[in-house]
This record gives sequence, structure tokens and C-alpha cells, in this order.
Amino acid sequence: MSEINPKAYPLSDSELTIAILDLVQQANNYKQLKKGANEATKTLNRGLSDLIIMAADTEPLEILLHLPLLCEDKVRHHHLMFFYNRQQFFTIYFLLMI
Repeated sequence: MSEINPKAYPLSDSELTIAILDLVQQANNYKQLKKGANEATKTLNRGLSDLIIMAADTEPLEILLHLPLLCEDKVRHHHLMFFYNRQQFFTIYFLLMI
């Protein structure tokens, strides 16, 4: 696992991580899950996003750092959370796709 950048804030704890993974599974079941920084930017600009989940070990993290600012500008009630481990998230996501 790569080291977590101190710019990645707020980080989810273990209980919240489990809840996030459950939410991702539900969103996937309802075909509401978007993935990638470009898709997140598009949904924020269109006002469709309620929750943005980002991986804290993304390299370089600067790819994602525009999203918190966009959340503050575009969405009145935004929810933004950094997920610890990108590999764990994508492993679970791809298992859901099978």
C-alpha cells in the first residue's frame, strides 16, 4: 500500500469504510455508480452528485484535489470522503461487477 498523503482529508475510519462499501454496492445495483475524476467532475457540475468518495493513496493526489473545491462551489450540501486504499476499493468494485 502506498503512503497516504496528508492532503487527503477527511479520512474514513474502519466502520465508515464498511458503510461506504455497502453504499457503493447499493449504488452499483441501481446503476447509479460513476467512477473516475472526470465522471465526478461532470456530475458535480450538473448537480447530480450527493457523495464523492476518493482514494487517499491516489498518485498523484493532485488529480483529485479540485473535487473538494467543486463540491463547495456547486453543491449546497456536499459529502466528501477519502477512502484509505484504492486497491481495496477497486477490488470490491470489480467483484460486484461479476
